[in-house]
Amino acid sequence: MERRKELLFRGLRWMDIKRLNKEGRNIVLKRLLNEVVYTLEPHASYYALPIPKDIIEITGIPQN
Repeated sequence: MERRKELLFRGLRWMDIKRLNKEGRNIVLKRLLNEVVYTLEPHASYYALPIPKDIIEITGIPQN
């Protein structure tokens, strides 16, 4: 809780949640927007966004 207060708006909470879920904490994020509840379960693929194809082409990263 102290880390959350001290590092507010630094973007580190996202990394903490991913790390803690790997350790077995099973943190579930829920948000209510326009009367719709959005849920992000532990280990969901939504924790990582795909790299856009135009960026991959620019950098020359091989695609699988």
